[in-house]
Amino acid sequence: MKIINESHNLSLKESFAIERIRQSADHRLTEEKMTDMVIVEHHLNAYINDQLAFKLVCSPEKLDALVLGFLLSEGYIKNPDEIEFIYVCESGERVKAQLYKPLPLPEIDHDTGSNSISCGNNRKIRQAAYAKSLMPLPVHDWSPETVLMLANACNHNAGLFAETGGTHCCAMSIRDKLAFICEDIGRHNAVDKTIGQAMIEEKNIAEAILFTTGRIPSDMVIKAIRSRIPVIASHSAPTDEAVLLARQFNLTLIGFVRGKRMNLYAGK
Repeated sequence: MKIINESHNLSLKESFAIERIRQSADHRLTEEKMTDMVIVEHHLNAYINDQLAFKLVCSPEKLDALVLGFLLSEGYIKNPDEIEFIYVCESGERVKAQLYKPLPLPEIDHDTGSNSISCGNNRKIRQAAYAKSLMPLPVHDWSPETVLMLANACNHNAGLFAETGGTHCCAMSIRDKLAFICEDIGRHNAVDKTIGQAMIEEKNIAEAILFTTGRIPSDMVIKAIRSRIPVIASHSAPTDEAVLLARQFNLTLIGFVRGKRMNLYAGK
């Protein structure tokens, strides 16, 4: 797989003049003029074999990893060896994935944003998951200390969130060591960027623990199972479908990782 990325130094945040309004202890309101950093909302069209396949609303960095992770976690490919190359244009608005084999795709209207997926399209992804068989994951030993380490890494190294408050963070460990951290305005995108980055760096994702700052619905669990990630954790909550799927397919699912505690919803 070859990656051709012509997008460089795309703006991730923009400065705006705003007014901050505060209420004092005696209920009086005060106004202060200031400058605030706001996260950039980037629109990406992704093509597979020259056909528009999906649209994403995302943060304009690691776009090659985002598309690669999306292709794996959504079932378009089973491994990166199926991809001849991924090309990212200079503006980052167009990403092309050329596969070694043809892939039938539904038609997508270029003029609509209805297929944008910054927070996931649960019905579409769930239907696709149940239409295709998901394979149970093998038993995986995991360390609570590693989960706490990943949570701490997100808390202290999410630079875009610190500046804008507008991103989700995702961190991955391989064999109990921090591999990398990715941020995006969408929690699903942050997960896909992390999965894609693992494939770019040829990490053994079967030994990974994935931590996300977003809640874990069923489509997030499906992404982990498809990608063969054995453990997913979050500082937030899972949904009921997420718990049931995790238990069915042997995924270790951890929620409410806060301070020095966590809730184990599935796995041992």
